[in-house]
Amino acid sequence: MAERVRVPRLLSSSRSMWFSAIAAAVAIPAVVVWALLTQPVENQVAAVVVGALLLAFLGGLVFRTTSLDTERGLVVRTVGGAWQRSVAWADASVVRVRGNNAGQALLEVRGAGRRTSTYLPLVAADLGGDRSQSPEFLRVLADQVERWSPERGAVVKLLRAQADHVAAGGEVRESPVARAHLARAR
Repeated sequence: MAERVRVPRLLSSSRSMWFSAIAAAVAIPAVVVWALLTQPVENQVAAVVVGALLLAFLGGLVFRTTSLDTERGLVVRTVGGAWQRSVAWADASVVRVRGNNAGQALLEVRGAGRRTSTYLPLVAADLGGDRSQSPEFLRVLADQVERWSPERGAVVKLLRAQADHVAAGGEVRESPVARAHLARAR
């Protein structure tokens, strides 16, 4: 069986961000229950439909995982354990680090078709605090790019430099990836 390395999420380190997320998760069912108990039938139906759609959207975010299949050279994105999409490193038309204009730098791996990009978080310097992937994960990622897509030497070099910077205890905003790809870190 192929070995999979799960891509860690860069979760917020801010208590207020977590409080907001929990409040939203509690508020959705509360509004639906309120509508069922106090509103006319038309509003009850609308509340249930909107509530179900919001919960499905939040569930898709919470139960979305990305992993590296190190034996087959794939980046695999799974949503809810049911829907899966993979991109082979060797077949990727784009492998690059890019900023998302929201304080995060991501490794984009794009397959040959439309809407096939998978994004792996590398660093974040946003409202959730400054955070980076671990040096160990960055080195595994660099090894995978180097093994399966050796012509992407610049990406490998940047990932290894980021791993060395983080291992040495450097600040996220001063890291090689942040300096190159985050507007606020420049």
